[in-house]
Amino acid sequence: MPQENADLVKDIFASLAPILQNIALTPDKLREALKPYVDPAALAREMREREMNRKQFLENLRITKQIQENCPHKDKNERWAINLQHNMPNRMAIGICPLCFVCIEPAHWMIPGPGYDGGNGIGEPYIVPEHPLYHVVRYLESQA
Repeated sequence: MPQENADLVKDIFASLAPILQNIALTPDKLREALKPYVDPAALAREMREREMNRKQFLENLRITKQIQENCPHKDKNERWAINLQHNMPNRMAIGICPLCFVCIEPAHWMIPGPGYDGGNGIGEPYIVPEHPLYHVVRYLESQA
């Protein structure tokens, strides 16, 4: 009788082996179980909103550039409306138009930050050319 019981228990566990293997807690199953739930509808909505925000941002950039290109930078009396700023680190005067908010800068060095060079750290320094209207800033600076 004890041998019969042992064989019976052995047969039961042999038949349960595939089921027990499926419910065994392996590291892969544990990682999968601990992942936070991601709602597919919420994820799709977030992706749509990001795309809409990106399109709106690009449209705003295009409109701002167009406004700045078409701005006369003069007030109603046909005088230059460009304000001078002298608080730059290089001590050079810059001009800011209060009508279109364009920044009129002299030629200067630019060192791009991380992420602007393909992810290789700090980017290669380069010279930003002088704004086409910087001669107006020089003229206004000489009049002050």
